[in-house]
Amino acid sequence: MSQAVRGQAVRGQEGPVTLHGVAVPALDPDALYDVTTENGVFTAFRPTGARRGGEHELWPGYTETHAHVALPANWDDTVEDPRIVALQYLYHGVSHVVDMFGFPLVADAWAAGREASPWPYPELVHCGYAVTATTDAAGRTGHGVEFPAPVHMLAVESDLDHALRANAERGGTFLKVMFTDGTEQPGSPVRFSRLSEKVLRFTARMAAERGITAVIDCNTLQETRWAYECGFRLFAHTVRDRTLDAADWKEFEGARFVSTLAGLRPMVMTGEEFLTEYSREGFAETQDVRNLDFVRGIEKPYGIEYGVQETRTAALADMRRNALAALGRGDLLVGTDSGNTGAYHGYSLLGELDLLRGDDPSLDPALRHQATVGGRRYIDELSGAPTGAHPLSAGADATYNLLHASAPDRPLSALPVRTVVRGVEIDRAALAREMAALRAAAQAPTEPKGIAA
Repeated sequence: MSQAVRGQAVRGQEGPVTLHGVAVPALDPDALYDVTTENGVFTAFRPTGARRGGEHELWPGYTETHAHVALPANWDDTVEDPRIVALQYLYHGVSHVVDMFGFPLVADAWAAGREASPWPYPELVHCGYAVTATTDAAGRTGHGVEFPAPVHMLAVESDLDHALRANAERGGTFLKVMFTDGTEQPGSPVRFSRLSEKVLRFTARMAAERGITAVIDCNTLQETRWAYECGFRLFAHTVRDRTLDAADWKEFEGARFVSTLAGLRPMVMTGEEFLTEYSREGFAETQDVRNLDFVRGIEKPYGIEYGVQETRTAALADMRRNALAALGRGDLLVGTDSGNTGAYHGYSLLGELDLLRGDDPSLDPALRHQATVGGRRYIDELSGAPTGAHPLSAGADATYNLLHASAPDRPLSALPVRTVVRGVEIDRAALAREMAALRAAAQAPTEPKGIAA
């Protein structure tokens, strides 16, 4: 920890604190409230009259519902120190994180950082290691094996028992199933092997019998149908090979989908588009600025270089349309696939809201609700301890963002006016200094030890 932060008192509340005349749309979109907190929890929400317009809005902290803490988001394939990742999330008002892949690689570092930090780390739930298929006769591996974080490979039903026990021992609270052959649009090539239907059905049944929530990673409509028929209801992505119609949606009653546009989009972006995307407030303060030097040199999208520009662009459009349809049904979870190259922790979640909203400000209330209240309930579900309590109620943790009122000319990616986590107000300038100090310490050359004369 840097001297600047070590010497700084990061304090929570001392006695009751009341926010006067704030909007709380998750409770009543038309009312103003006086909101009181004490000892890190909410104690009262008192309506005080009708909104007049333009008031700051109080929402729960954002939840990132699809992150990969152990994967390298930086363009040079370096993985951020988990202590930096935690502060990146806090800086952007993200107070809860779902880690979808390989968290045991960084679990100890995350825990040690939380213990030593003056800042209240985001709450995190993780799956342990994901499960995927074994290598097939053509030599293709199951999706997930290509990443540096290990996965459990399932060949027969009994392999699942080992995976569940091993993950539970490392604190995993839900099951992540990788079930895709990697195709994105009709006619695109098969990249991965895929679990057999027998193992897939067994996996869904065993998870349900043991009370473990299962999330499945699919790409295509066909894969999503098979997974749904096998019993899965939580999908880590929206369908990307076609835009679902009304008949398709009838097949997926009760299913929920994570958006993840930010994780796919870097493949189809130009260098100029990257520089525009990374020009929002918060990038230079939280990310390794060497990434900017790298994207300045990108002359053409990676999709063109690898011959997938058209299929990836079409997939991105299908995913967005399907995400918005799920949003309209109340079945969308807002996530980013952060940890993919160019999809940065914290920063990308706010960008995801802009990608989903587009030019339609009427989507603002629903997107904010799903990125906060909806995400918080999802966290409770994955943790195995759903309470049913509203995150904005007396007795709940005083974890919230004050946001600018939504307006047609204001992006959803604007940083919160104020972020409070369990009663502790977050000082973004201090967080930026601490992240810079952590990076400087990691990048400093090691002095060779001299030989005593």
